[in-house]
This record gives sequence, C-alpha cells and structure tokens, in this order.
Amino acid sequence: MVLINLWGDLMTLTKLSHKQKAKIKALTGPEPLRQRLVALGVLRGLQVSVAATSLLGNPRTYFIGKQQICLRNEEAGHIQVEVQA
Repeated sequence: MVLINLWGDLMTLTKLSHKQKAKIKALTGPEPLRQRLVALGVLRGLQVSVAATSLLGNPRTYFIGKQQICLRNEEAGHIQVEVQA
C-alpha cells in the first residue's frame, strides 16, 4: 500500500517520542486491524501522545483523545501521524 502524503511529514506512531504531540492522519493495514483500532477509539484527527513505554519498549501506552490505549508496536506501526508544532 502506498500512502500519498498530502499533509506534510507523516510518520508512524511508533516513532513518536515522549515529548511530542501529533494528530492521527491515517490508519493502514488489514481491514480487521483498522476496524479494531476504530472500535478502540483511534480516529483520524484526534491528538495523540506517548503516556508510557514498557521496559523493553513494547508495548507502549498512548493518550488518544481523552483516553489511554496500550498498543503493541506492530499495531501502532499502522497509525500514521503528523507531529504538531
């Protein structure tokens, strides 16, 4: 799958550092995974930041909108975000 970057610099959620905030721009990957992420409240346009990282770096907990969600890096790698200034 090729994403055409219309919004500036996109990166996956796994690349977000603890001090950065970003907006969700796209969900990629298989349809069942995208449906699961949407059911968890991972929606385009919501602000996201890193809440906590496990000792080995996987999984990580994120603030997404007004909730906290723990995602494995394999899942977070399918969430495209744009870092906010």
